[in-house]
Amino acid sequence: MRVSLLLSVAFLSVLALPSATKLSWSRLQTSAANQPSPRRGAALVHDAFTEQLFLFGGSDGESVALNDVWVFQLNNQSWRQLNVTGPRPAGRHTFVYGLYVNSSSSASGSSTAARPTRVLVVATGQGSAVFSDIWALDLDSVTWRQLPQAGDPPNTVYGSAGGIAPSVPGGPHSSRFWLSHGFSSKRRYSTTHYYDLQAERWVLVHGAINSYDATGPHSRCIVSSTVMSDERIVMYGGCAQNGGTGGPCPARDAWTFDGSSWKQASTCPTPRTRGVMVPLTSPLLSLPTSADMAAAAAQEAMMGPGRTGSGGIMGPDSLNQTAGLRVYGGRYVLLYGGYERDKQTISVSSAPDDQLPVLDLDNGEWLLLRASGEVPAFRGQPAVAHDVATGRVWVFGGQLRGSGALSNDLYELQGDPEATPPYPDGSCGSTFLYPHLHGIFMGLAWGILLQAGWFIARYFKRSTTWFNLHRACQISGLVLSIVGLAVVMAGGVKPSNLGFSHGAIGLTALGLGLLQPLNAFFRPHKGERWRMQWEWLHLTTGRCAVVLGAANVSLGTFLVQGPYAVWISWHVLLGVFVIVVIIMEVRHQRDLRRNAGRPDAAAAPAKDVDTSTDSAEAGTSGGTSGGKASVAPAPSKLA
Repeated sequence: MRVSLLLSVAFLSVLALPSATKLSWSRLQTSAANQPSPRRGAALVHDAFTEQLFLFGGSDGESVALNDVWVFQLNNQSWRQLNVTGPRPAGRHTFVYGLYVNSSSSASGSSTAARPTRVLVVATGQGSAVFSDIWALDLDSVTWRQLPQAGDPPNTVYGSAGGIAPSVPGGPHSSRFWLSHGFSSKRRYSTTHYYDLQAERWVLVHGAINSYDATGPHSRCIVSSTVMSDERIVMYGGCAQNGGTGGPCPARDAWTFDGSSWKQASTCPTPRTRGVMVPLTSPLLSLPTSADMAAAAAQEAMMGPGRTGSGGIMGPDSLNQTAGLRVYGGRYVLLYGGYERDKQTISVSSAPDDQLPVLDLDNGEWLLLRASGEVPAFRGQPAVAHDVATGRVWVFGGQLRGSGALSNDLYELQGDPEATPPYPDGSCGSTFLYPHLHGIFMGLAWGILLQAGWFIARYFKRSTTWFNLHRACQISGLVLSIVGLAVVMAGGVKPSNLGFSHGAIGLTALGLGLLQPLNAFFRPHKGERWRMQWEWLHLTTGRCAVVLGAANVSLGTFLVQGPYAVWISWHVLLGVFVIVVIIMEVRHQRDLRRNAGRPDAAAAPAKDVDTSTDSAEAGTSGGTSGGKASVAPAPSKLA
């Protein structure tokens, strides 16, 4: 009986949607006499009960953060600034926002008595300072109220992911305001919270993610994100550089959060910061199955109550009302706009204006679709709103990619992703960043050359060419290390951020490595004073350097947030090398024991690499110094 009712509700929901057409843009013609000023980083929400768009805040590009409120009437395509009285939030941009529909309370007044209370919720952001507050704007009375910071509030941040799940037609309304990741201007974060808009308190859902954990999105800010109708957070890209961590900026990894854990999707669109994401409606989707609803019930039981409707808290009996979750913004999510370049960028294949990257949450794969109509110019940090009941998406303002100018135009996107043709090229975006080049240099230096240098010195001294090979590997490796450090600094890494683990280990390894040529310069010959102490210092610092260097390459493969193949390949290579070292060391110790037992071992004269005849080509130079032959000091032997 329940399944039949479920399918009936879903069938009626699909009938209510417009006929499936391909995604198409149209520019809404507005009067230039009365409209919001050009801006980026604002909030835009759609009120389905009045067919209006509400705009708040943003930045005018001149270091001025705005806190004005505008309303756009869709039926006559006109803007009007609202007169807000009483307390209000400070001007801000790059904050998290969403529309809360509270069906348990209704707007006051005879003309609005049948409408539930609709509230624009904004939290955190950047302006005259970085904020941690949360505010609610009643769309009927146009009054702000600052909400209490009870519970376990997040840090003072901006550029976070989050929002409120969209309300589906006839379905329950979410009372959770999600907020994840962000930057405090000094430190990046990766925790995930939600604000319970009924209990008015913060709840910590997921703790901090280690920067070297490949199973979750590392600390970052200025991400592209949205919340789907089934409460999943979807996040793309952002900036993971500085602020106590390291990584790409802009990044290009995609993640979903189901209320308890993060899951990575595939990588395809160009990297970007300050983009936007929005759920897309598809009437061509298959209807939800009983298995879908069972999974939804399990998720709700795990996350606790958070969606309310006419029947109160959503439970098994009210799950039938959510049959349209998958149809109405539960599967497809659109990524739009953003900044594809930053200080780290060496090259990037810019996304075409008419290309729409759409993530299919069913399989975690990206679709690159081609939009038609009046296609807007690609832009960074626009404001975006959506209506999952009709499949419409609105994009306002932002900073144009071509000219860098701020915009105040308004576009509408409508159609079905499943009816939209793929982009003709179909190839994913490509990028090359300074951290990638840094990783190549450091991988060659500490993963190959410097390891080969000590390996040769340890196990191949019987060869007459070992010293020259050792010296060439060590010098080449140290030079590449210095270049690798210069490259990552050129990519915008602040000196103050070198203190976090990857940077600190790297500087320590480099310092110990550079100590080896200095050691070689002061190297006493065998039998001379301080020779034993020199050998201990040389071997200890050298071995510490190569061990730290190899470990830091491993950490770097996680920080770069690239494909799993990168860090898997490196660790396989490292594992093979460790096995070879173990085998060679066993043979080396066996040979030492065998030679020690030979009768002529004690009588054999000690040979110094500087003076032995079989290593003369290791670098004896002419001339005298202090009455003895001047011998070119051997460079580091990390053995």
